[in-house]
Amino acid sequence: MIFTLLGLVAIMFILQSVLGYGQLKDFNQNYNDMRSQHKVSIGRSKGLVTTGVVLLMRIDKKARIIETRKMQGTTVFARFKSFEKLNGKHLLEIDEETLGQVDRFTKKAINDAQQTYRIVQAGGEPPKPASPVEKLLNLFKKKGEVSRS
Repeated sequence: MIFTLLGLVAIMFILQSVLGYGQLKDFNQNYNDMRSQHKVSIGRSKGLVTTGVVLLMRIDKKARIIETRKMQGTTVFARFKSFEKLNGKHLLEIDEETLGQVDRFTKKAINDAQQTYRIVQAGGEPPKPASPVEKLLNLFKKKGEVSRS
């Protein structure tokens, strides 16, 4: 019984890895396609249980959005699709009317792309997002229950 359960977990892990690789390959293909033509601003909104969003926005020298592609979903089956609502807008000046037409996850990804663009334009490097393990450790660290000695 235990070996059957462990075997099932191993198969699920391998399947998750293969499908995750396919999603990563889709991201790389879309990013490289857009990057070969202009700069690309990337916005992310990650959720553990809720939907996640990744926006790829191809921008010109004046930060006007030429093309947007959006990947949204909770599973590894999510793929990039064209997202026309932002095209033609200035990345740093997206109006409230447009923001009102998108869901909160996409709004968060837009804000992330804007913040990342500002950091890069100022000569900085965007902060590396914390891994799930780091987030968990930070929760305990804030409570003072775990210390790294």
